[in-house]
Parts: sequence; structure tokens; C-alpha cells
Amino acid sequence: MFKGGPARPRHSGIRTRKARPSDRRGILSIIKRCDNLTPDESDCAGELLDIYLKRPGQKDYHFIAAVDGRKDVVGYACYGKRPLTEAAYDLYWLLVDPLKRSMGAGTALLRHVAEALKKGRADMLIAETSSKGSYGPARRFYLKAGFKKNARIKDFYRKGEDLIIYVKGL
Repeated sequence: MFKGGPARPRHSGIRTRKARPSDRRGILSIIKRCDNLTPDESDCAGELLDIYLKRPGQKDYHFIAAVDGRKDVVGYACYGKRPLTEAAYDLYWLLVDPLKRSMGAGTALLRHVAEALKKGRADMLIAETSSKGSYGPARRFYLKAGFKKNARIKDFYRKGEDLIIYVKGL
């Protein structure tokens, strides 16, 4: 839960649930239309989705879908346990359809992930992102959601593009 209780989505029609195979097309469409992702990032996000869908017994990746009142996928989150840690989890991806932003889907997804992790006795959620200007909305979202900027690694992705690490205690 977020400090002060759960945040409420601005659009009451947004619901979150475990992602299903039937969500694949909608999630891939969102990945493709997020223009701040590099081709490699898009490929990685799609690969994780396929691992999740094609190997139901795997425990590395969990996917949550946000759906609107028409049951269309408007966003998704992918998270998993940080290898070699006792209770730390990575938020690998949290993407919302560029045409459906500001409806509360991102907040609803993050709330769903945090609640699931708290039930599993997780201690922290880690979100890594880029310092590129196009990732400014993501950085502001994490801060507003109660994450703390924990580290910055200069020139991590490439010259002039740093890695910024945010941590949220659960």
C-alpha cells in the first residue's frame, strides 16, 4: 500500500488482474507504441511476456494487466524476485498505452504489485530507469508513488545516459 492508503485510479473503470494469454496482442501493441523504448527494450519486454505465457510453471516473471471498462488492455506491469536476495523484487516493466495515460492505470498496476508483494512478505520493490528526457514522466511517477531515488550510475546505458535506481519499501 502507498503511504496514506491506496491511491485510487482517476477512472473507475480500470481493473487489474493477472495477465492472460488473450492479453498478448494488447500488451505487445502497448510495447510497440511506447515511443521512448529502444528496439532492444521493446524486444526484451516482448521476450519476457512470451516466457511468462509459454512457461506457466516459471516463477521469474509475473505479469499484471490493467483493463478498462471494455476489457481492453490499457497497461501492464512485469515484476519478479531479485536473484540472490531474500525479499527484494524488481519492477521490470510498467507500461501504459500512450493514448490511455492519466486514467489511473499505472497507479492501479503499481498498487496491485505492491499488495501482492506484501502478501508474499517482500521488503522492497526496485525500479530502474533511464536518465533520458523521454523517461522524465516515469521518474516523476515513481517519486509520486513513494519510491526514493537510491542510486545513479553515470553513462550506464551509453555515454550521456545514466541508470537511475528507485526503491520503495513495502
